[in-house]
Parts: sequence; C-alpha cells; structure tokens
Amino acid sequence: MTNPASDPNQMLSTQDAAALLGLQPCTLAAWREDGSQPGLAFFKLGKAVRYRYADLLAFIETRKASSTLVARQNAPSVAPTRTPKKMGSSKPPPSPVSRDEPTPAVKTAPSRRHAKRGEDRQQSLF
Repeated sequence: MTNPASDPNQMLSTQDAAALLGLQPCTLAAWREDGSQPGLAFFKLGKAVRYRYADLLAFIETRKASSTLVARQNAPSVAPTRTPKKMGSSKPPPSPVSRDEPTPAVKTAPSRRHAKRGEDRQQSLF
C-alpha cells in the first residue's frame, strides 16, 4: 500500500479509515447502515468497502470547530434508528393504564446479598 498522503485518491479499507479517524471500524459500519453521516462517502466494490483518503480528509475538515457550542450547531442531525420487529409476535400492544385505577404495590424479594446478611428489604413506591 502506498502512502495515502502522497496519493489523495488512495482507497483505504474500513480498518485503515477508522484508524485515520480515530474510531472503531464498527462505528463506520454503523454510520454506513443508518446514514447518519452523509458527508462520509464510501465505495462498495463487490463485498469490499473502501474510503478515499481525500474524502476522509474532507470529512474531518467539516467537523472542525472552535468550541463545543459550535460543534453542536454544526453537527448533522442523527437519523432515527429503526427497531426491527420480532417475527411471529402477534400480541397486541399493552393497553395504557387508566389514571383512575390505583397503582398496585410492588413487593420484591430481598437480593441474595442482603438475604445472606439477614436483612429484609422491600421496594417502596413512595
């Protein structure tokens, strides 16, 4: 592999790109999946994912800030995450609890650590 600094078009693997950005490879994979970092371009070549060195430098430059406040204002909005539906679950969602009904008291058994010392503790709702 040639020195990426000498060739801005050098293609880097996810591991090399993550090392350059100071991130974990799984972070880059998550960003690719959820699209939360639209300024981070990548190439899909068959099963391989590659990042162009020049694109990584440009991405880093877009994150430059002089204060945390500026960084928050410049941060792209995060795409909402989707929660996958469980297959085969046909249960209806739980019905909301009416505010008129009293809340049942919850009693819990003492934890093993407290039970060994003979302390009997119960969870209080108040």
